[in-house]
Amino acid sequence: MKTLKTFTIFILILSVSHIYAQPVTLDPTFGQNGMTIIPEATEVKLIEFDKQGNIIAVGTTKDGNKHYVTIVKTNADGIIDQNFGNNGIVTVAEYEINTTAKFGLKITNSNKIFIIVSFLLSEQSGFTTIFMQFNENGSFDETFGDNGKIIYSNYMETSNIFSINTEIDDFIFFSGRANSYEFIFKCNHYGELDENFGENGKTYLTDGETYKLLPRTIKILNDQSILVAGADILDLDEIELALCKLTPNGNLATGFANNGMWKMNIWDDNNLWSEYEYFTDAIEDGNGKLFLLGTVNNFYPFNAPKFVCSFHSDGTINNDFGANGFYYYETNSHDGSRPSAQKILQNGSKYIATFNNIRIVSILSNGILDTDFNNTGEFVCDKYGFYDIKLQGRDKLILGGAYMFNPYYTHDHKFALARLNIPSDVSVKQNFNIDNSITIFPNPVKDYLYFDVESKFEIIDIFGKIVLKSEKATQSANVSHLKARIYFIKFENNQGKKFVKQ
Repeated sequence: MKTLKTFTIFILILSVSHIYAQPVTLDPTFGQNGMTIIPEATEVKLIEFDKQGNIIAVGTTKDGNKHYVTIVKTNADGIIDQNFGNNGIVTVAEYEINTTAKFGLKITNSNKIFIIVSFLLSEQSGFTTIFMQFNENGSFDETFGDNGKIIYSNYMETSNIFSINTEIDDFIFFSGRANSYEFIFKCNHYGELDENFGENGKTYLTDGETYKLLPRTIKILNDQSILVAGADILDLDEIELALCKLTPNGNLATGFANNGMWKMNIWDDNNLWSEYEYFTDAIEDGNGKLFLLGTVNNFYPFNAPKFVCSFHSDGTINNDFGANGFYYYETNSHDGSRPSAQKILQNGSKYIATFNNIRIVSILSNGILDTDFNNTGEFVCDKYGFYDIKLQGRDKLILGGAYMFNPYYTHDHKFALARLNIPSDVSVKQNFNIDNSITIFPNPVKDYLYFDVESKFEIIDIFGKIVLKSEKATQSANVSHLKARIYFIKFENNQGKKFVKQ
């Protein structure tokens, strides 16, 4: 019998006003009728935008039983860049990878494409990790490593890599396992360990007595501390949700949760040996609140709950969200054999979460279903599964994954991008006054934003997060690295303006 500990599963019956509900649709102005399909390749793993707003998609191509790293570049509207690689496609045929390979993707400050792929070469030789860097035209950057590549055999002596975090320009985090020890390690973009982090570059995620954290996702927080989330596997008969916070130098942040660690068991099924729960993704909002996506891993029943939960910055549950901090989502089927995305994004005051491979759900800031989203609160893809999602501006959502002619068979996968029109929700709280006497130019802007006052400034995104600031008075801001969307610039006199980054 299944039970939920501590929580009560609840059903909220909402009255829906269809006057305000907005449908979610494929955007017909993207690619061909909303999709860009690459028949020569198999599936997308990660997507990112370069400095010009082009879409960089990284994934795999299957040739018989072999798999290879593949990169595709399109413009912002899904039109393939024929000048990139071979008619828009780069396939790295020198290295055969496996289907469980983990990927990292970063667009550098100089607009280079930096990719990490870590894969199990064999049970005996352990993990091989390749660092690669490409120019804007898809050629290898010969100034990086050995003609654009750095290869490590059995990198860090790991027996498994769970996740790769490349969101910071200067360093990378890996989470992994070696000799039954779970850890994260920190390195630069050449794979060299930061010896000042943890113990010679590694932080082990267990004290041997009260917790053993299996790290499924890593998030670097606004204060540069590190959130690590997954499952506590100290007792394999009682696997629990778990997360911890580390200081920037890799020590446990003891002021967070219970001496740095939070864990809880929310799902029991005594008849199911394969059941365990874990976190899969995490974000931080502009106020420091944490939102984590999680799932129960089992084969049957397929409707075991997926969930989003919220924490305050100190690691305590945010009880104003959902039921005791949790929003639960259940489906009636496993949706076939499709790529799986377990992602969460902030969309203004709302949160977009992906469940069960093809389902996109919108959740309000108080932890209930957003029924203004597609009339029902969810959108289900047809013959399309995805691994990664990214917001593009205020009301577009880019999906990266695979198109399937038969969704229940994996051999029909085709590398694909899609774009959805979604309801926009710009919820940034302007803690400044719009000053029409201040002139900023150009607007829209690509690279440098200029203003006719000399001032310190902060640039704030539509989610309320400070993305750029200057403590020195100046009359310009380099915004070339910012994503294409609406921003606000606040000056030291508490006046400000809105601008659009192209």
